[in-house]
Amino acid sequence: MIAHALAPLLLALAAPGPTDRAPEVVVLEIAPQPTGATDPDHPPPLELEPPLEPAGRPLVTRPTTQRPDRPYRRAARLPHQLRAFPYGWVRADATYYSAAREGYSNLDLAGARAGGGVEAGPLTAFVTIEAAAAKGPQLFDAFVSWRIFRRNERHLSLRAGQFKAPFGYRFNAPDLVDELSRAPISMHAANPGRQTGLELTLAPWRQLQGVIAALSGIGQNRGANNTKLAFAAKLQLTPFAARPSWPQLLLVASAFTYTKTNGFSPGVETTLEFEFYRGIPATGPARRLTAGGALFWRYLSARGEFFYTYDARERDTDGDPFTPGDPLAPMIGAGGYAQLAAVLTGQAKDPATLLPKLRGAQLRDSAVELAARYDRFQVGARDLPGNGVSAASLGLNWILLRHLRIFVSAHHQRLDTAAPEIPRAASWGVTGGLAGFFLGRVGLGD
Repeated sequence: MIAHALAPLLLALAAPGPTDRAPEVVVLEIAPQPTGATDPDHPPPLELEPPLEPAGRPLVTRPTTQRPDRPYRRAARLPHQLRAFPYGWVRADATYYSAAREGYSNLDLAGARAGGGVEAGPLTAFVTIEAAAAKGPQLFDAFVSWRIFRRNERHLSLRAGQFKAPFGYRFNAPDLVDELSRAPISMHAANPGRQTGLELTLAPWRQLQGVIAALSGIGQNRGANNTKLAFAAKLQLTPFAARPSWPQLLLVASAFTYTKTNGFSPGVETTLEFEFYRGIPATGPARRLTAGGALFWRYLSARGEFFYTYDARERDTDGDPFTPGDPLAPMIGAGGYAQLAAVLTGQAKDPATLLPKLRGAQLRDSAVELAARYDRFQVGARDLPGNGVSAASLGLNWILLRHLRIFVSAHHQRLDTAAPEIPRAASWGVTGGLAGFFLGRVGLGD
């Protein structure tokens, strides 16, 4: 049809013309025809069909010029977006004490902690408040953390405010997630509590992390230590961190040192948290040392730590607590614990949270674990009668729905010297209950 329409033009161009004049320009005009025209001499104009769309993808016509005020343009992103996360737990349990004066055998709201934080780029602000049956609400954590540098596993960070002093392994792990419902006796006696100050953390390699801190020395939950300044240092080594399929070994050593004015030496509690040996007045330098570690392999875990405490003592000779007195023999404490655990349902343990790694949030994904621990701590001085305690514990946990744990544990303990509240020098107890927790920042410690 197109060739038929152009035939007159082709004949005119092909005809010979005079050589002494320029070729004549022929303009072809094609009159539009109706759509339904069928005259062969005047065919309808050629109509192009629209291009086919690719299968599964609509055809998009892009404008040739991009206007700056396009309505569908995304707003500019902030340099640091805010991200909030919760943190807290609630625990209720019931305990039976064989020694009636060691505790009350009834249902108890063991405690509740609520809080959370906000992250804005390298900055993190975190606050928690805790309330328990024996004490009203009080501020536990309140700090700001600044991640100065981070590249892969290497990082440098600074923290300021009130937080747990860097000390040992179990003390700096998140609360309420231990395989056993009661903390080790030796850790209770040696831990420095929460402090107010500055902390610098450096991890030059994935396998090594060091922490130093300058603190007020007045531990939270520790009264009358009256310390102006304390120093803490912690070194943590994970030699197989680059091999996640290998058993993960974690080694920790730390020290906490300060000087007391009208302070106290550490008290010693039973596994069921009865303080059978109360601290005595102590003035002068004090030290807390610990060394230990943990081994995690698939569904098995083993942990252990050794603790040492030193508290200088003196006799007040003039009634003025701010003047030196006569030095006395220091109060020395030492002990440790060893703990084994196995996840009976086969899930692997997470070294950061001490919890099994659940595959999902369904009930069928829950985990059951069994744990056992032996604990020993003793304290005394050359001129003072001391005392100590040994304890064995066995516990069973059911971790379900990722944020709920049902637990039961049995504890047996024996004192070196009988106390009035435990006249037979030995006692036992059983604790059972449930705990709900939201650990929004467990990767950063507690």
